This record gives sequence, C-alpha cells and structure tokens, in this order.
Amino acid sequence: MQVVRNLIEVEEMNGIADNATVDEIPGNITIAEFTTKPAAFFDPTWQLAMKIEFYFQYAVIAIGVFGTAANALVLYALVEYHVRETKKRAINLLMINQNLLDLTSCVLLIVTFSVRLGNIYLTGTLGYFLCTILISENATFCTLYASIINLI
Repeated sequence: MQVVRNLIEVEEMNGIADNATVDEIPGNITIAEFTTKPAAFFDPTWQLAMKIEFYFQYAVIAIGVFGTAANALVLYALVEYHVRETKKRAINLLMINQNLLDLTSCVLLIVTFSVRLGNIYLTGTLGYFLCTILISENATFCTLYASIINLI
C-alpha cells in the first residue's frame, strides 16, 4: 500500500492523477501488479523439503558407516576362516569377493555424501574428478552393479 501511495503522491505532484484513490492508479494499473511473491527460499514448504533432504543425507552417511562396520567384521571373519580352512573351497572366495564389493560400496557411499555435504568449490582438474566420480555417484553405482553381477 505504501508503494501505491508514493506513486499517487508523485503523480499528484506532476498533475497526472485527478481522481485517483488508494486502490487504483490511472492508466488501468491495479495494486496486484505492484505486489510481489516472496522468494522461493522463504516458502515454508520449500524450507521443510530442504531440511528433510539435509537430514536424509546425514541418515545415508550413518547407514553407510553401519554397513561399513558390519561388512568389515564379516570380511574379517571370512578371511580368517578361509586362512584356517585346509580345503579352501571356491565358495568361500566368492563370498569374500561379494563382501569386499559391499564394503567398497559402503565406503564410497560415505565418501560421496560427505563430499556433497562439504559444499566444496569445484574448480580445475580435482574439481572435475570429484564431480564426475564422487558427486555424480558413478563410483558408488559401479560397485553396486559389480555386486549385482557377482550375485548373478
């Protein structure tokens, strides 16, 4: 309303507005054209979505840490059993390989989401490497696909 009043006062000084009221300005311009929508980052729904995404990334990192610890423990047990076993069957080697792929996938998941949350300014060769390998999750997907192929 203050903007409209200021415009009317300016027009009255110039002798343009004869019968203008506070709600309308001569020339078929209404108040609605002077009002603006708030920016998207002030929208409460948008802020809630950003907050949920932020906490979701921390939850993914926590799941990755738990998966890394679990896979490392299982891998240690499998390798220890394989070393002690005298027959050394091929099935144990396939299980060790699968567990190693899962462990690598969890570690890359932690690294990927940690780099994302760090808001690193990507520039130069290192920035290109981080963007193409880690931030785009290509390394994580490669180990996941390798894990699926190993199961098949």
